[in-house]
Amino acid sequence: MSEQKEKPTILLVASSVQSSRLVSKHLQEHFALLTAEDAEAAWDLLLQDREIVLVICELELMINQFGLLERIRSAGDSWLAATPVLLLVGENDADAGRELAFQMGATDFINMPFASSELTARARLHANLYLQQSMESPEELEQVSAANLLQQLSQTNFFNSRAHQELSFAQRHRGNFSLCKLKLDNIKSIMQSFDKAKTTTIVKGVAGIIQQSLRTEDTVCYLGNAEFYLLYPATNGIGATDGVNRILKRVAVSPIRIDDMQVKVTLSGAVYSCLATDDSDLEQIYAQLGVNLEQAQAAGGKRVVSSSESSQDHRVSVDRALKLIEQGSTDELTADAAPLLRSILPLLDFADGVLKLGLRSVNSKLREKLDIASESDPK
Repeated sequence: MSEQKEKPTILLVASSVQSSRLVSKHLQEHFALLTAEDAEAAWDLLLQDREIVLVICELELMINQFGLLERIRSAGDSWLAATPVLLLVGENDADAGRELAFQMGATDFINMPFASSELTARARLHANLYLQQSMESPEELEQVSAANLLQQLSQTNFFNSRAHQELSFAQRHRGNFSLCKLKLDNIKSIMQSFDKAKTTTIVKGVAGIIQQSLRTEDTVCYLGNAEFYLLYPATNGIGATDGVNRILKRVAVSPIRIDDMQVKVTLSGAVYSCLATDDSDLEQIYAQLGVNLEQAQAAGGKRVVSSSESSQDHRVSVDRALKLIEQGSTDELTADAAPLLRSILPLLDFADGVLKLGLRSVNSKLREKLDIASESDPK
């Protein structure tokens, strides 16, 4: 077998020659690449080649032309139906198109222009997960419908991988890590009041509100039984709790339409945040989230119960703060502004001594202001 055939096969669907060349350049070291310029040609290749482990496609081609994404997810061949789909999202693509693609079963997306390392990491992650699934449970995959496979297998594995990635990144950079869990209140009562189809409609309505409430970088996973996991990258406990509270409020004021009825529902939430260390363990975090969620619902629901590893959870490192500022994700930095500034004062003192910048009086005033702010802090 040639070296090319030993590599996993990716199908790249792009009408832009420039995009096709760019993606191929970054991935050809790790993958064998098949290319198609339109959705119809891509579908023909998918039917012909069962070695394809990932489809990378421009957003517009995937959802608007030939119904490619819908065809993949509704395929009678469960292997084809489970194929991960990574969307290339351009600057001019509307958010509504991306949301529609996720509702139709897209696995992930990457914004263009993209970093080579990010594209390669995403492609390898999804390809490896798909290959691992094919080796571990071929009998199960044949028995599960395409929709259930996407929801219960692909999303859960992908979410766990994302959570592990974010925790590892936070551990390396001593950054914040926040994981959350949500559950529909009174789900048993809802199931007794409505049939299965209407209950599913209610849960889907809640899922839509959750998705609309998230940032681009956040990840959501449906676990079944009206439960969801949320991953907030590089977010401290304050930011994560605020995010979950916003979701709870939106759900509470957004009745779900069932036939001629407006059904009001509520959520409970659990948040676990930490300043990640080598001792931070994802399984323990999942377990604590379960405990927190039980406490929230036992107290009557419609609330968030939060916990953290230490009182330092709301302290972002300088490196992470600069990264967040560069990305424009500064909301969660508000609570950390004072400690961040205090942490770099020694550096400013040193720079002033070496470079003779005349900052001594400025630094002294900064310290005075920070001390006053600290004394007036109600905490």
